[in-house]
Amino acid sequence: MFPASMTIADFDPELSEAINAERQRQEDHVELIASENYASP
Repeated sequence: MFPASMTIADFDPELSEAINAERQRQEDHVELIASENYASP
């Protein structure tokens, strides 16, 4: 088990950087998902 004080950055800096980059990407860009404008029968 890992100590409670250990962060992802302490354990795996590469994973931590990837998570931070994805978080920043989601904050900087709006992703629109196409959908129908009417209720399907």
